Amino acid sequence: MKLLRLLTYGVSFKSRSRIIFFIFFLSVLLFPFPAQIQSAPSNNTIDSLLVLYKSNPKDTVWIKVCQNLASQYLFKDPDSGIYYTEKAIEFATEENYPFHISNLRKTLGACYIVKAEYVTADKHLLYGLKGLQNLYYNDTVSYKVVKALSEIHTNMGLNYYYQGVYEKSIESFINAIFYSEKNGNMDRLAICISNIGNIYLELETFDKALEYYKKSIFIALKNDDLVALSQSYNNLGYAYLSLEKLDSANYYLHKSKTIAEKQNFENALPKLYINLSNVFIQEEIYDSALYYAQLSYNVASNLKYVEQKIAAKYNLAFIYRVLKKYKISESYYLELIKETENQGIRYKNKIQLELSNLYEDMGNYKKAFGYSVLSYASRDSIYQEESNKQIAEMEAKYQSVKKEEEIKLLQETAKLNKATATTNRIVFSAIIIILVLVIVLVVIAYRSYKHKQLIERQKIRQNAERKVLDTVIETEYKERKRFAEDLHDGLGVLLSTTRLYINEIEDSNKEERKQLIQQSNAMLDDAIANARNISNNIMPAALKNNGLEVAIKSFCDKINASGNIKIDVQSISFKKHYKNTIEITIYRILTEMINNTLKHAEATSISISLAQKANKLFITYKDNGKGFDYESMLNSTKKGMGLDNTISRINSIGGHCTIKSSAGNGFFAGIELSV
Repeated sequence: MKLLRLLTYGVSFKSRSRIIFFIFFLSVLLFPFPAQIQSAPSNNTIDSLLVLYKSNPKDTVWIKVCQNLASQYLFKDPDSGIYYTEKAIEFATEENYPFHISNLRKTLGACYIVKAEYVTADKHLLYGLKGLQNLYYNDTVSYKVVKALSEIHTNMGLNYYYQGVYEKSIESFINAIFYSEKNGNMDRLAICISNIGNIYLELETFDKALEYYKKSIFIALKNDDLVALSQSYNNLGYAYLSLEKLDSANYYLHKSKTIAEKQNFENALPKLYINLSNVFIQEEIYDSALYYAQLSYNVASNLKYVEQKIAAKYNLAFIYRVLKKYKISESYYLELIKETENQGIRYKNKIQLELSNLYEDMGNYKKAFGYSVLSYASRDSIYQEESNKQIAEMEAKYQSVKKEEEIKLLQETAKLNKATATTNRIVFSAIIIILVLVIVLVVIAYRSYKHKQLIERQKIRQNAERKVLDTVIETEYKERKRFAEDLHDGLGVLLSTTRLYINEIEDSNKEERKQLIQQSNAMLDDAIANARNISNNIMPAALKNNGLEVAIKSFCDKINASGNIKIDVQSISFKKHYKNTIEITIYRILTEMINNTLKHAEATSISISLAQKANKLFITYKDNGKGFDYESMLNSTKKGMGLDNTISRINSIGGHCTIKSSAGNGFFAGIELSV
């Protein structure tokens, strides 16, 4: 009871818990970054936003500027916040931005909560909630939609709290927690749980309030959420203060103070300092109580927090009275009379009673008597209110007696339903367990299957890579063998014969020497021609000097000159030169295909297309020969190495080859590779 008497010098229990809830939570909701949450609105920030508001073209960024301006003005000038929010809503409506319209309603509702216009706030919040739910259920769910749903439910919980609709308030906070978890935004979880604790504190259900505050502290510590941690420590300290457990109250309030001052959570400090002041009042340490009450008053005045300023004045007036500094105490009480003129009878009764006690201490019994009379008159009005409430309660009890029999019947029905529900829960739980086991087994089997598939794919890729490597080695070996044979059988024989002729020159007569020299020159000419042919086979001169297109056309022109077959070469956007490996590989493949056609296909025409599109080369080869069964050849154990070599050589330069052929339908090959 001592605590309740002392609270008459501060603010009521209900006002205290509401102020805590209001300052911490509404700040968290409207500012985007934790570092700004508890800081007072900065004039520099407002000036910068106003410049952007005036200079920026109207678009979604301009809407965000308006919303940030409203957030900055929230506590300082909520009417300005409403102005900028309504301007943004007007533009968003004209441009048909459904998300921004709904999200701005959240901010507008918060402004009306600050003004204590809860019905208007409720209208805007419900409108915004409906729009966000439409976006959520129409498959346009995004991070920002879910985040906005969490924030608007939290605002609605706050609004219901102020109206005393606690059931709906808790329901809204639970919805906010749901969307926060869905969005992975766990920092709001601790705040919402702490707010539910405030509701239980409001209802004086202290054990539940303490339980929720401790849960909030645990989660805030886990998430390193300093805002929620500071709020929860402050709320827990105030709860222990209400229970007159001063050591615990002092401990948690100082933990909150350490965080709030270090992080400059300025909006939280007035209420925190008032709580500390009340602890020291309880302990009768009035110097410390005065220090914290003055701190609370200074910060609240700077931030223009009217209710916090009033609460600080209550404490200052009471402490100065106890310290017998009556004039200072009197000035604070008289200021409170003016400032709380429209705050209701309870405020008047408290101040009038304290002024009566003050004037009695000062020896001014006339004024003491006058304020005592006014206090009793106010108290009679309060008692009349309480009497009316008691009459209403008695009438409600009378009405409830008539329904006792109905309640008994309902209780019996409820027992039966409870037994049925228990059975259903057991069956349902068993089904859930079985389903979970089945899902686990399916997941394990699926992972095993995917693992086996991965191993098989790795084996196939390794085999393919090995096959390409073997083919490349085989091709190089054949090329080297052919070059060695050409050099030995062609150039080697000619040079050896020429050497024999030259050796004979020394022992011959003039006529024989002349003939030997002529024969030696002829042999050397043949050797030079042979060397040129071998060099051309290794790297055709036309390919080296003029590029792939010219080399292929030159090769085909020589064959066309024979008149046995017609080869048509077309090119589109083809560059002169590409990488050496690409040019020589494509050249060898096309010449080998032409030779195969001449040897085996009995064709009369060949069509070759060379094209480049973007960074891709597309090459096609087609003849009208007799063709062959390509699929059967691939599956045959007696197939030659020609086609396999062709495909492997294309793979070795990062290309892809498609071959089609059937009996009587000619031969087609398509090559695609990046350059």
